[in-house]
Amino acid sequence: MTPGRYTPPLDPRTAAEAYEAALAPPAEVLAATFGLIRVTRTLVHADSVAYVFERKRDLLGREVCRAFRITDHPPPPPPTPPPSLVGGVARPYLPDRNPDLKPVIEYVDVSCNDAKMQKIVPGSLKTPVPRHL
Repeated sequence: MTPGRYTPPLDPRTAAEAYEAALAPPAEVLAATFGLIRVTRTLVHADSVAYVFERKRDLLGREVCRAFRITDHPPPPPPTPPPSLVGGVARPYLPDRNPDLKPVIEYVDVSCNDAKMQKIVPGSLKTPVPRHL
């Protein structure tokens, strides 16, 4: 960006496409994916999709799989407790801050026998799968 030069803002569609492209798994992960694990939001877990792409053995010789996981809007931290007069000293009450709603992208180890894993033919995914059904 050149100082003093106006750059028009992105239109919403272009911004959404750029955001989705930033969350896409790398091409080599997409090509090697042989399973998908989807988790639907509960009180304990956020929505996520994991691209399972590699089998390996852990230190004990058990088979584990490597996955590229995208977790949408992780659960916020626990709320701040209300004010208390325990011990005669009032604790400060801080209103809950707006949680950071950025998706979490990470490589994780998962069970190769996960009951939620949807089998995929390796090399068949050309584009990322929709994160929400």
